[in-house]
Amino acid sequence: MTRPPLLVRVAGSPLPALLLFFGYAAVVAGWYEGNVAWWLALAAVGASIRTLSAVGRVRRYKAWLAEWNAMGATAEQPKRKEKRAGRRWVTITGTALLLLAIAAGFGHLQSADEQGMALTMLLVIACVCLLGLVFRSIKRRTRKRPKAEPEAPAALVVEWMLGRASSSPSRSEAARKLPEYSARLLGS
Repeated sequence: MTRPPLLVRVAGSPLPALLLFFGYAAVVAGWYEGNVAWWLALAAVGASIRTLSAVGRVRRYKAWLAEWNAMGATAEQPKRKEKRAGRRWVTITGTALLLLAIAAGFGHLQSADEQGMALTMLLVIACVCLLGLVFRSIKRRTRKRPKAEPEAPAALVVEWMLGRASSSPSRSEAARKLPEYSARLLGS
């Protein structure tokens, strides 16, 4: 399976897809109120179908990629650190800059009630996003801490009682002790 193009990956990601769907809904609602032309609302419906297709395509690609990567992974190989940490800091920085920009523009728009309300809503959304990112980061850090696993007492007792095997049977010895129907399957 080939990697989807950049625009499909962007439109198929959760946050951009959600924002696109809100935009499409706004265009259709504008047509319903009579503020937008019918052909623009029809284009928004078509674009929403394409965005939904992109979401499905990205989801299928990610599932395939996870299966592909799982085939080559073994228990002995240490997991590489993912590159998501860099993106997380970019997101946190971007959200913090958005908060600062909104706070700077807050004094200029207090005269118009609707613009002030829109700015307040943006401020609330940015605060919620920033808090969500901080809580997710804290949750991931606490979850990644290695926990010492105590050995099971039953395993220690069994190991002490049985000891180590002195020898193991050879293939020919094991094949001779097999039942007749099993020996035929092996061809010996």
